[in-house]
Amino acid sequence: MATMERISENLYRFTDTCNVYVVKDGASALLIDAGSGAVLDSLAEIGCDKAEWVLHTHHHRDQCWGDGGLIEAGARLAVPQYERHLFEKAELFWQTRRVYDNYDDRNNFLTAARDLPVSATLNDYEEFAWRSYRFYVLPAKGHTQGSVALLAEIDGRLVVFSGDLMVEGGKLYQLHAMEYTYGDMTGALFTLQSIQALRDALSGEVVGGRSHSVAGTPLGLPSHGGPIEDPVGDIDRLEKSLVQLVSLGRGMRVGGRESIPEMLYLPEPRFVELSKHLLWGGSWTCSFFYVILSDSGKAMFVDYGHAFHPHMHTFADHNGLEVMRFIEHHLKQLRKEYGVHTLDLVVPTHIHDDHTCGIPHLQQFYGTRCWALDAVAQVLADPAAWSSTPCTFHKPIRIDRTLSDRERFDWEEYTFDVHFAPGQTEYHSVLSGEIDGQWVAFTGDNYFLQEVLVSGKVETRPYQTTVLRNSFQLGMHQRCIEVMNQVAPDLICPGHIGVWKCDPSLLREYSDFIHRKERVFRKLVAQPSDRYIDLFWARMLPYQAEVKPGQSLEYRLLLRNNLEAEATFQARLIPPDGWSAAGEFAELTLPAEGKGEIQLSATAPEAADGVRRLMTAEIAVDGVSQGPVAEALVTVAD
Repeated sequence: MATMERISENLYRFTDTCNVYVVKDGASALLIDAGSGAVLDSLAEIGCDKAEWVLHTHHHRDQCWGDGGLIEAGARLAVPQYERHLFEKAELFWQTRRVYDNYDDRNNFLTAARDLPVSATLNDYEEFAWRSYRFYVLPAKGHTQGSVALLAEIDGRLVVFSGDLMVEGGKLYQLHAMEYTYGDMTGALFTLQSIQALRDALSGEVVGGRSHSVAGTPLGLPSHGGPIEDPVGDIDRLEKSLVQLVSLGRGMRVGGRESIPEMLYLPEPRFVELSKHLLWGGSWTCSFFYVILSDSGKAMFVDYGHAFHPHMHTFADHNGLEVMRFIEHHLKQLRKEYGVHTLDLVVPTHIHDDHTCGIPHLQQFYGTRCWALDAVAQVLADPAAWSSTPCTFHKPIRIDRTLSDRERFDWEEYTFDVHFAPGQTEYHSVLSGEIDGQWVAFTGDNYFLQEVLVSGKVETRPYQTTVLRNSFQLGMHQRCIEVMNQVAPDLICPGHIGVWKCDPSLLREYSDFIHRKERVFRKLVAQPSDRYIDLFWARMLPYQAEVKPGQSLEYRLLLRNNLEAEATFQARLIPPDGWSAAGEFAELTLPAEGKGEIQLSATAPEAADGVRRLMTAEIAVDGVSQGPVAEALVTVAD
């Protein structure tokens, strides 16, 4: 039988299909998770006549199957931001979840059966305010992909509502929840990272730009089992067990790799010192980032992405409704071991999410400035508009200074040059400067080394990555040759794989690779080559847009003339049903290899349906229609 138990003056536990915690303020209550909803009938016992909010730690049915009754009684739901779709679009989830040939083992099979209306999201590293209480949202990835822990001061004590992250005694609630893909215990890695952040928060360390200092021993309140009276001690015990799990080695995979390499960076990722003032995020980070230290105690980042590759969720464990979730890493080490007091500046090499997803976090919680090359900055500042380009991060990045090609700039005691280097993506730069007596080039995703077979022998040679959908044109990589020869670095700090010394012979081999690749590409297509290689010769901006009923939407159609002579481009919108747009073609003449844009406009219907639809543009070149080859996505919503 469900019972109500008093923990402190204004804090209660109701034992149900999960622990439902009740925070009281006068006659009003806030619930942490809902269970069956039976708590509603027991509120009068503690002098409450209503539940105003339910805050959910995660989306499982044992936490939320009573939400419907609570909503009918006037309660509103606040849910983790990265699981909102599993509440609001639960029915769609069950319509689309794969059943046969399924290798996705994530713990989402306990998703609710019916859609639930959501009034607010619990955003990572932010606070949810209710009356006199403030609930700090700490990412608690592990038991589920979007789980959170909630920290609050209640009756003079720091309390953490930890969901199913862990239970009393330093144990996991469910071992099977650690399996994210087939035979891969990625959840163990996520849980380890989450409990370390929780330990820091409970110990008064800075997490997400703030610290939590409350006198006395903190109290852990999990979703199942009894209170955790020694949460820091239990975290220590669970950390040791998780490291032992990974150390089982072959046959126990974490993040798609055999486990032995993971031991190099567990229990947490750490910097590698390349020189006194240059730090590398480490060889097992997802995408490399670097930190330059000033003698004044400030830090400059070159890129800042995920700590571990499994955070990408790009393959078997990725669901189209989800977006990439960033988790803070490495920052405590900067403060504790390197004396950094200001995370002052970040300079991204290129636009891709695995290299940039931590930048909005730095900006929001640490006030970090972002300077970027103009070609890179335009995409980072408005990712929705440019999201036809792969690997754009969903959060906009504030650009505090826009740099131009070959611009030289100073930061603290250092001087850097930035170069437009459209390689792996069109929106890419190379940053270079002297650090500790070496000329260093931060090359992002352009320059790497690989083993190749040469005359029957395996040799290590440089190469330039190519992704055709990243707006590739043949001249891009020729430009990269020019940049690398101009920079002529002593040390190359790339975005993946390793850090290397560089000499002229490697740059010659790099140039040779690009020339050979271009010859192969030219043989594969008709002439002029870029006409058949350049996927984005026509691009509509914004690519994603949401408008109100009856509102007009302005598009920029960006065009490149890949022909060998002047050409006239004509374009008109083909709108979805209910939309209106001018039926006649707009026209633009461009010289050979010229660029330009056409402005197009459409008007939304008077009724909103919230459904995402496709807007296309028909394009003709010298009077010959190419069809509706450019597209964008649009939603009409109130």
